[in-house]
Amino acid sequence: MDFSGQDVFGEDYDAPDGAEAEAEGGGGAESGSSSPCSSSSSSAAAYSSSSGRSSSSGDEEEYLDWLEVPASPATGYGYEKEVNRDLFGSDNEEYVKTPARSNYLVPELPPLPNTNNFSRGGGRGGRGPPLLPRPGGHPGGRNNFGQGGRFSYGNGRNVEGFVSDMKLNKNEETLSRKAVAFQEPCEFACYSRVEGGDVYFDDRSLRLFKRNICDYLGEDLNKGFETFIEKRDLGSQGFGDLLACIRNSNLSLQNIHFVTYRNNLNKILATAYLKDPWKMGVHKRNGVVYLDVHKLPERPQSEIERRRCFWGYSFENLATENSVDEGGRGIDANKEYCSVIKTKLGAHRIIMGAEMDCCDATDDGRQFYVELKTSRELEYHTVEKYEKEKLLRFWIQSFLAGVSYVVVGFRNDAGVLVRAERLTTKDIAQKVKAKNIWQGDVCLAFAEEVLCWLYSTVKENGDYILQFVHPFQRLELLLAQSPCPEAISQHVEQLSGATH
Repeated sequence: MDFSGQDVFGEDYDAPDGAEAEAEGGGGAESGSSSPCSSSSSSAAAYSSSSGRSSSSGDEEEYLDWLEVPASPATGYGYEKEVNRDLFGSDNEEYVKTPARSNYLVPELPPLPNTNNFSRGGGRGGRGPPLLPRPGGHPGGRNNFGQGGRFSYGNGRNVEGFVSDMKLNKNEETLSRKAVAFQEPCEFACYSRVEGGDVYFDDRSLRLFKRNICDYLGEDLNKGFETFIEKRDLGSQGFGDLLACIRNSNLSLQNIHFVTYRNNLNKILATAYLKDPWKMGVHKRNGVVYLDVHKLPERPQSEIERRRCFWGYSFENLATENSVDEGGRGIDANKEYCSVIKTKLGAHRIIMGAEMDCCDATDDGRQFYVELKTSRELEYHTVEKYEKEKLLRFWIQSFLAGVSYVVVGFRNDAGVLVRAERLTTKDIAQKVKAKNIWQGDVCLAFAEEVLCWLYSTVKENGDYILQFVHPFQRLELLLAQSPCPEAISQHVEQLSGATH
């Protein structure tokens, strides 16, 4: 595909023009609220500072009350003015006669109850959690740090094979001040997966967008559900197809830092605002870090959930020219077209594979990609979540691959298409930035910091798992419990054989 002449990035990509207000709370840098990117360390510091002030203030007032001497009544009301004298001087007979030892027994306090139950105050007899950890060495032992020992966080969760972590300690305002360069994506290869699973290094599976999609309003997206072929989990085989396409293009990986599917970068960029769990494999070979897609365990889907998933494929079928059937019969989720793109985020060169829904063409014949999405029809109480979450995902997915247009099909709860809307990637970013919902610059700055930390931490020939899980306070890098996927190992061997 040719990306020349397109304004893909728009005004949202301009360097930040000053500190922005935080996403939540509306405060400035000194506001008591924190953005979704704030880390536990910053919150803990604020907590200890504020609680320290209130605690010392209360103790001081109590101490002053204890020292306070009632004021002497004014003279002329039957009282004589008190004479200043040294109460502890040698002329004070009562003080001199005080014995050195008291005749009273030392009082004994009842023992504190020994229980592991947390009381209303958070444990420790209702006084809250301890301010300092128990005496001892570094969590997990410094000798085991980075060597796969057991690491225990303050929340009591143990992590096997812990290597390193990246705390989310920068808020939105801090990240918005950081201008990160993002190179315009450039496609250098593509491949198609056809019915049956065969892969070809061409664009035979690429579909053409129907510009008259609005003629299909009122269409039932449930058509063809009974014959729908669901997507199979190819595991590392899918990543192997991407690597084979890269080898077929003869592109050198000598100066490449990351090879991945776009899906992994989507997760990283969205973590700047969203707290959705994810995992990915991390494997470094010959200076290149390969990010492999890992799926989290999922519960079996109900029929309505499967139908909602199908509605997306059904809309794609309606909105493209060379579809299988307008009635939806024979829709196969395994047929796909993937664009292979090179780009640069900050200092890191990236090669990524991105599945594309369809393409359109200008009057002069220049083609460009179009993303197709479905969403439930908006209501007044769902607009905020739509703009905060769905538009963020739409923008990230489109921006990373240089896609200029997103066509959204809105449906009702019965699966009937009620309207369609065309959005530009640039307009999405400008719209949400004007409402101070999220900023694309923040996502890019956050992702750049993650890639810098990740690339400098992983070791050559190392196999890891990068995860973002509850309580969503840090990114965790763990030693992989399984060997490097065969697809990556074979890819590296074939590259080595080609160079000798």
